[in-house]
Amino acid sequence: MIDHNRPWLRAFKVQEQKKRSASRDFFNSWVSVCVAETITIPIDTIKVRLQLQGELGAAKTYNGVVDAFVSTARAEGVAGLFKGLAPALLRQSLYGTFRYGTYDQIKQRIAGNSQGQISLWEKIAAACIAGAGGSFIAVPCDLVKIRMQADTAGTRYRNTFAAFRDIMRQESFRGMWRGAYPTCARAAVGAMTELPVYDEVKRLVLEKELVEDGFPSHVVAALCAGLFSTFWMNPFDVAKSRVMNQKISHGTPALYSGLLDCFVKSVKSEGLGSLWKGFLPAYVRIGPRVVIIFVVLEHMRTLD
Repeated sequence: MIDHNRPWLRAFKVQEQKKRSASRDFFNSWVSVCVAETITIPIDTIKVRLQLQGELGAAKTYNGVVDAFVSTARAEGVAGLFKGLAPALLRQSLYGTFRYGTYDQIKQRIAGNSQGQISLWEKIAAACIAGAGGSFIAVPCDLVKIRMQADTAGTRYRNTFAAFRDIMRQESFRGMWRGAYPTCARAAVGAMTELPVYDEVKRLVLEKELVEDGFPSHVVAALCAGLFSTFWMNPFDVAKSRVMNQKISHGTPALYSGLLDCFVKSVKSEGLGSLWKGFLPAYVRIGPRVVIIFVVLEHMRTLD
């Protein structure tokens, strides 16, 4: 009979529980982000197209969010709204799963063995590391997703894997990470504003007894976190879309050399407001998306 009071056995069991907990965090995150991505990608497609239209003084194609939806559906069918879904799901399987799955793990490591409440700054640091790390890993998927969403004719790439192959051939392996800097900056800003704000708002509304614990508190916290993160992420999101979508050909210099160059050129040609292009669909997407992610995530945690 096994003696359960042995210290080494108890330590082994604790270690096994930690491993299972980490694996479960990743699985829960993967399910949550993939469900949310599938439901909200039509809004993301519209966001990308609004961010790119009128680029550096070019003619505008759409007169707003509604017109973009209607025009896209008429010209390309409903499937046009779901362009880039395959690389988007692949991206979320890497980025979203890593970001949400490592957040709690990193947060606990930063806090150490402290039994007290984790500070806001510790949450921000954990979210920043999780967001930037996951984003860098998934840059090639993001690159293909944006180019497919921007391709109204649907002729740029045959499918996701053909896109990876063509980019490798035409732009080299390094080209697969084009736009990595604005992408990681966007992710870090988004993570450090969304995840900690969600935690803090949820804690405050429960402390003040403004809403009940459960679905109401999840929704309130998620909507507040989504609004805050969307505002601060949007300039980086616009730069990411433009840097990634630019066409690269041998002998022709790139339209943008990087994040700051894109900021400067966009503001000079289109004004400061250009950095917040696509804000409405970005929040219309991110608000429900964050709700879906956290509600699914919280529900799955109850199944552990």
